[in-house]
Amino acid sequence: MLYLQAAIFFAFYLLLYYKITDCTLRKRFAVTFIASGLILTFWLPYVAIILSIQLLPLALFLIGLALFFTRNKYRYRHDQPPHPLRRAPTMNLAPHFPEDPVMQQLLQLLHEEIGLPKHKTIRLKTSLNFDLGCDGAEARQFMEALEQTFDLDLGDYDAYRYFNPPVFDVFLKHRAKGRGEKMPLTIGMLYLAVKTQGWDTQTLENLS
Repeated sequence: MLYLQAAIFFAFYLLLYYKITDCTLRKRFAVTFIASGLILTFWLPYVAIILSIQLLPLALFLIGLALFFTRNKYRYRHDQPPHPLRRAPTMNLAPHFPEDPVMQQLLQLLHEEIGLPKHKTIRLKTSLNFDLGCDGAEARQFMEALEQTFDLDLGDYDAYRYFNPPVFDVFLKHRAKGRGEKMPLTIGMLYLAVKTQGWDTQTLENLS
């Protein structure tokens, strides 16, 4: 009976693994399964006993972990056609704007995580915080995605130098006090950081 349950859960995991290709949706499923597995293990263990599915808590937890660790697997697939952002005239790029693969991937990430306006000209000096309105939790999520996608060493990056902390995080808001006015964090700075595989605040701000 246990072997049959294990086979069914494994088949269910494979179905989710190959069908859920959106990284955000994949992460949500992962968190849901992990939480459900923990709840059934520590608070509602009798549910699995009543349903005669002894492996249910463990299976949900392991499936959740597997989905979480592979949440970015399908973020950029080299066998996919170019992103619509690069195929259609959906935005205006400034003259002499870099269009190498690194910039294309960076623009795609910006488009997916923040959104790029169609009515504004995108320049290297376009800032995430002032021009694109990125701030708080959205900024933190974007920088995490940038770090993972490009395997970037953030070095002396200071989020409070550019962004306000999430409104719900009282502790971080207290730490961010006294930092003065925010500095612009531009697409050019991100591009240079990715190209050099490191974040040096003074160098990036001066060069950009």
